[in-house]
Formats: sequence, structure tokens, C-alpha cells
Amino acid sequence: MRRLFALLLGISLLAGLGQPANAQAAQIDKAYTYNEDDKAVPSPNSYQFKTIINAQSLGIDSFSSAQDLFVDSQDQIYLLDSGKKRVIWIDENYELVHIIDSFTWKDEPLTLADGAQGIFYREATQSLYIADTNNNRIIVCDRTGAVSQVYTKPETALLDNGLPYAPTKLVVDELGLMYVLTLNVNTGALMIDSENQFLGFYGVNAIKETLELKIEHMWRSIMNTTQNSQSEVSFQPTELANLYWSDDFFIYAVSPVTDTVESPVVKLNPVGENVLDGTEFGDSPDEEYEDVPIFTDITADAGGVFTVLDLTSGKIYQYDEECTLMTVFGGLGYQKGLYQLPVAIESNSGGDILVLDAKKNTITVMEQTYYGEKIREALFLYNDGLYEEALECWFEILRMNANYSLAYVGIAEAYLSMGEYRLAMDYFYQGGDKDGYSEAKTAMWREVLRNSFAFVAAVVVVIMLLILCYDGIKKYSKLTVQTLKKKRKGVES
Repeated sequence: MRRLFALLLGISLLAGLGQPANAQAAQIDKAYTYNEDDKAVPSPNSYQFKTIINAQSLGIDSFSSAQDLFVDSQDQIYLLDSGKKRVIWIDENYELVHIIDSFTWKDEPLTLADGAQGIFYREATQSLYIADTNNNRIIVCDRTGAVSQVYTKPETALLDNGLPYAPTKLVVDELGLMYVLTLNVNTGALMIDSENQFLGFYGVNAIKETLELKIEHMWRSIMNTTQNSQSEVSFQPTELANLYWSDDFFIYAVSPVTDTVESPVVKLNPVGENVLDGTEFGDSPDEEYEDVPIFTDITADAGGVFTVLDLTSGKIYQYDEECTLMTVFGGLGYQKGLYQLPVAIESNSGGDILVLDAKKNTITVMEQTYYGEKIREALFLYNDGLYEEALECWFEILRMNANYSLAYVGIAEAYLSMGEYRLAMDYFYQGGDKDGYSEAKTAMWREVLRNSFAFVAAVVVVIMLLILCYDGIKKYSKLTVQTLKKKRKGVES
């Protein structure tokens, strides 16, 4: 029996050693959120694996270093298969529609360079915009490959002539204005109109005013030009890594996490100003990063929920419109739902998340779970101020995940709006919301005083009457005594 046990143990150990290291590590990559102390706590999965789209499932030859992905409003998918210099058109059922591998421009063949990095589909004109990076141009074509425009470097003195024009990512607004990211340009996206006229820069990354930069700025004000040129501290903004055009006419953008970037995730209004309140994205500052996060892509849906992809860790972070972290999932590994080199992320109308892996050469489709749906429903109601309507959702979420701090806060807000102040205090306390707890406590004492006002007023009146009566009796007694004394003196005289 002992020999049999030892044999089975040895086989299991050998099987474990035979697995790739990342696959073993992937076993612990589960969904999580953060509690009131900013500590990572496990949570149920908001998304689960649905399917894989790859060359085999489409019945074609394998992808090669695919770099970008776009999903339109009809859930049609456009995959930029950069190594094969082609675009693969996939329908909403994840079946192949057409391969665009032959392009024509003015009746002449046109070929993409190996390494094209960005693709965008404009539904108004049914046009594909491709950032043909190593050919230093943007091409516009239809879904058959017929090219209608080729945009090379726009004429402007604001772009360094000594640097090549290398567009990487782009989005196009409803007016046909292109917002283009290029290599070696850190002053935001280039705004270029349909006539290839340069209109300016858009959405430059704000620099965080750290103590080091303030000290450096002070020293530079008193140093000479030579000394300033030798400084290793940079005041240069970080280049944007990717853009996403949302249905509400805002542009989301991401960039790598650095010590100087004010926020690696922004939502830009028409004048290029960030409208998001949050500045801390990714894992909590208390968590140790093995590598510096590189936010490589972002997508958003009609409800204002945005999802950010970290190239370094393979993790996916999802936030609501108030920058509240909803879930973290994904990671590096070989299992389904894990990635090797995730480069692009998209979402469809059904709420699925699609992740392009340039090393696995796959698109992983993740679908929302019941838990994820409930969190989304509760947060939408909560952010609209419908606290009581969200109460049932929050209780259902707590039933599935007692670690979700925001559920306690949501319940507390509902009870606060209902005038149940003691219950609100209890749930604010469990959710770690000190401000909410103080607000509920203040409201409770205000209610106590309001309800006790008549009694307190009556007691005050009685006390005042007693004081007046006491003063009257005291004065009367004093006068009586004085009168008696006078009478006694008259009798004696």
C-alpha cells in the first residue's frame, strides 16, 4: 500500500513539474477587488471564459503577431493581422466573413508593411483606417480592400522633420477628424482633418507635481544652461499608448504608469481635458508590482463602464464612470482566460470582453457572470442616486461576496435616505466609510433633537416657571419678614 502511495505521489509530482511555470502560477490568478483598507480580497468572477477565436476556429492559416482589434456597433470584428499584412473580418457569431489581404490604390496594388499597429472602423462611411506604421502612413479602405485615401505626414513646423512619421493608433470622430498617436511624439494625439491638414495636438499627458520635480524646478531656475542640460530629471510628458472613441463623443486614453504621469487613464472632452476624478488605476499602491504596469489598451461601453488592459501583468481592470473599481481578473498564463502577450481589448453590445493575444495568436472572449451583472446593475442605480432601488441588488451581491466594501456603503446610503440612521451607521462602519458614518451619526442626533424638541421645550418652560416662582416667593418672603420686623419695632417703642 505504501509503495502504491509513493508511486502515485511521484507521478503527481512529475506531472506538476511537466507543466509550464506560468501555468502553475496561473492557478492562483483569481478575480479580486479591494476592501476598505486597500487590501486585495478575493471575489467571485465578474467574467468567465466563453470561447476562443483563432485561425483554426475560422478555418484559415494562423495569425502572425496580430496587433489590434476593433468591434463595431453590429458586433462585427476587424482584426489587424500585422505579420500577415492583412485584415480579418469576423461576424457577430465569431465566424469568418472575409480576409482583406489585397489592397488597391488608384488601380495599383498597395501592400501593408509588416508591423502595422492600429485599426479603426468608421461606420458612417464604412471605412477602415489602418495605421501602416512602418510605411509612415495611414490608409483608408473599404471592406474589400479598395483604398480611398492615403495620409502621409501632414505639413507642419510643429513636427520634427528629423523624426519619421510612424502612426501607431488612431480614432476618428463623427466629423471625420482623425486623432493619431505616433512614435516619438509626447505632446498628445495629432488632430488631422480629412484633407490631411494638421489642426493641433490633443490630450497631452499632464505631469504629476512630485516633490522631486518641484525641487528640480527650483534648482533649474538658478542653474545655467550647461548645468540644466546635464540634469537627469525629465519634465517631459509620457506618450499616450492607445485611444478609444466612445459613444458619448469622449476619447479615452491610456499610457504606461510612471512616476511623473498624473493619471495613466483619462477620459478627454472635446477640448482635451480629463473629466475623470480618479488618478490611481491598477493595483493598490500597497501592492508590490513585479514589473511596471503598461496600460496598453482601453474600451468602454454605453453605461460609462471602462475596462483597462495591462500588458505587463495580463490583468484586466474594470471601473464604473465614477472610477470605482468593479473587478480585476485575468493574468499571465497558458490557461483559458489568461494571456501571454495581451495587446488589445474590445467589448461588444452583449457585454462580452474580447482580448487579443499577440503571442498566442488568439482572441479570448469573456462573458459577464450573474455576479458581474448584479454589480453593474447596482452601480448604475447607485450612481444615479437611486439608493433604495439598488438595495436589493446590494444584498444579493453581499450574499455572493461578503468582502465587497461598496455593497455595505450602498446599503448604508439606502438606509440613510430612508431615515434609518442606526442601520446606516452600522453598514457605513462595515464598509469602512468614515465620512458616511459621521454623516449618519450627525443625522441621527439631529433627528433625536427634532423629535425631542417639544419635550425639551416643555421642560425648559417648566424650569423657567419654577425659577420665576422661586424668585417671586423669595421676594415675597423677604418683604414679609421686613414688614414683621417693622411692626415689632413699633410695638416695642
